[in-house]
Amino acid sequence: MNSPSVGIVIPIIQTRYIFKLLDKIKSIINNKYVICVVNDGNQKINKYLEKKLSQNIELLNLDKNLCFAGANNSGWKYLINKYPSIKYLGTINDDTIPDSNWIQFMESTLRRNPNVAACSPGMITYNGIFKNKKKYYSIWKLGDKKNPMILDRDRITDDTYVSVFSGFCFLAKVNVLQEINFFDEKYKNSCEDIDLCLKIRKKNYDLMVTANTYVAHYGGRSRFKYKLNTNIQESRKVLIDKWGEDLKKYNLD
Repeated sequence: MNSPSVGIVIPIIQTRYIFKLLDKIKSIINNKYVICVVNDGNQKINKYLEKKLSQNIELLNLDKNLCFAGANNSGWKYLINKYPSIKYLGTINDDTIPDSNWIQFMESTLRRNPNVAACSPGMITYNGIFKNKKKYYSIWKLGDKKNPMILDRDRITDDTYVSVFSGFCFLAKVNVLQEINFFDEKYKNSCEDIDLCLKIRKKNYDLMVTANTYVAHYGGRSRFKYKLNTNIQESRKVLIDKWGEDLKKYNLD
């Protein structure tokens, strides 16, 4: 691989979904796009991944579980160090099925909009933690204990400025991620995406959901099942304590 400009991290804690996703996105792995699978501290699958992953996939085995935020941060920093040519970094959950050209659509959105620091595809959710058969979502608002996320906008057909987006899949400009110091690792597999979006907006950058490209997300099946360091209520408290009145400012109260 020569000088990739786009890096995508896939954080995993088990192997049930990863090979299906990699088969779906294998067409984008070339001199422009680099994929890094980050094993988030599951020592039992280290050797298996080393044998099964093709040579054009980067693999980073972490010594301990760092949760979603820490796994992504580790993968991003690994790619930046190895490939200084990278201009855009993103993430995608392993329990997803992306549309064709999903990454190209997001990259185009960032190229066309100088002040947009990060963008996400629309989300199609199926049965999982979201408890519905099939629904389109693009952005989220904070909800209550029973419904921690509330639908804020239906399916979109134009690139749309948003308050925040879900961390299941997004692409961001490397210089902005470095400026905000990546994900805050105090969060335990929840709310780190909202916090990242708020940090970006605090720097006066914009966020978008990219039109006409969707990624199906199976609602936390990959990570929540293992409950490793996951504490949604603790993470929500960290978010509220950290941002306070800013949640109203950014339409998240």
